[in-house]
Amino acid sequence: MKLNVFFVMTLFAGVCCANNTTIPLLSIDGANWTSEEIAYINALHQKGSIHIATKLSSAVYLPHKDGSVSGFHYRVLKELAALAEIEIDIHLVDWNDYFYKQGEDLEKVKSDPEYSYVPALIETVDIYLDGMTGLPWREKMFDIIKYVPSRQMVVSRKNNKPENIADLSNRVCAMVRDTSMEENLEKLRKSHHINVTYAMTEEFDVMDKMVSEGTADYTVHDSDRAFAALANYKNLTIAWPISDIQLQGWAIDKKKTVLKGILGKYLKYAQETGILDKYWKLSYGVTFVDYLKLVNLGGTEN
Repeated sequence: MKLNVFFVMTLFAGVCCANNTTIPLLSIDGANWTSEEIAYINALHQKGSIHIATKLSSAVYLPHKDGSVSGFHYRVLKELAALAEIEIDIHLVDWNDYFYKQGEDLEKVKSDPEYSYVPALIETVDIYLDGMTGLPWREKMFDIIKYVPSRQMVVSRKNNKPENIADLSNRVCAMVRDTSMEENLEKLRKSHHINVTYAMTEEFDVMDKMVSEGTADYTVHDSDRAFAALANYKNLTIAWPISDIQLQGWAIDKKKTVLKGILGKYLKYAQETGILDKYWKLSYGVTFVDYLKLVNLGGTEN
């Protein structure tokens, strides 16, 4: 009887080890997975998919007619999905959906340090797959796994380039509401007493189009999106930065601490093995080194 029990326990341990080694994600160098993380990855593998919310954007997620999908953040997650041998279950949303909860006041979250809430959407998905800048009011609502350095840049047409902050006054700015870009531009507007007229849209790629076609004079982008704008519209240029360096990444429910640890270790692996470099070049047409040169341009324009 004791021999049989030992045999069963040994067989069970062998099966567990076999299950772990058949999932490539569990074998990546330097991860040092905890027992909780191993159990989570196995459960995710058995489930067969990871559920994300994202928006249509050339920098994040953009399907094409031939069936291919572009977007830096999607491609990086796709590598993780391949390592875990799972599919990506995509829920397309608008930007404002990331923060919405019926009966709650988003503006109060921004202004009142004691007030916050958990958005309805973050509790129904595993990840907000987007370039979320780690603003304090956002980090009251959910965790952000930050891995991309970013800086806010003024993007304009080459023949209509503003030379300084005063040149932004009495011109039209294409913008999406409740973004870090709007927040930083509002700081400039108040501190320098300039008059900014907004042309609001729900889509980040539309901001580029409006500026390129002349229905807006300029926009403000995170530096990665600024590169994408220049790649898509040859008449656009980057004027200068309006913010210090910030970090951005994927958002996740604060309760999902184990998944947060897994994603953090994977992104570290992706950086060390060149996955991020490969998809940065593919998405933006420049090396990550060139991108960092732009991010580190001088101080904020004044």
